[in-house]
Amino acid sequence: MDDPSVTPITTPKLDDEGYLTYLGDDGQRYRLLDQLEIDQEASQRVRDALQASGPLFNQIEALCQAWIERMAVDAMDRDEAAAMLLSALDTALRIDED
Repeated sequence: MDDPSVTPITTPKLDDEGYLTYLGDDGQRYRLLDQLEIDQEASQRVRDALQASGPLFNQIEALCQAWIERMAVDAMDRDEAAAMLLSALDTALRIDED
């Protein structure tokens, strides 16, 4: 994410130029990945998978927001809760390169 203060308002989408992007709450489009080098058929499969996973992505986002809100009630402020969540997700989702 280019600007950490921008909140995504759409699920990631593969645009016509092959970039994985999302729309931020500031109205700007942001790139998540550089241009993917895939053929038209593979590009369509990626688009279909992203579209099909949109509702799940929205659920994950809602759960993250709920967790941040719960933590921010008494334990810490929103920025601290978000940083803790992002750190935990980064650790949990890290792929071992061994």
